Amino acid sequence: MTFEATLAALHILAVLTLVVFLSSQAALCRAEWMNAAVVRRLARLDLIDGLAALLLLLTGLARLYWG
Repeated sequence: MTFEATLAALHILAVLTLVVFLSSQAALCRAEWMNAAVVRRLARLDLIDGLAALLLLLTGLARLYWG
């Protein structure tokens, strides 16, 4: 029972993380703000998005099979 709850909490956390960091990327993608620092920040946000998407996929599959 706690394993299912943990998987559900991680799944929801991954969804919220993905939404927050995708919206952060969208907010930073303005032509007048583009400089080297913003590009580095966008790359870091993209890495976090990828990790959140991977966590979302893995927790979803884990919930499908074990939860």
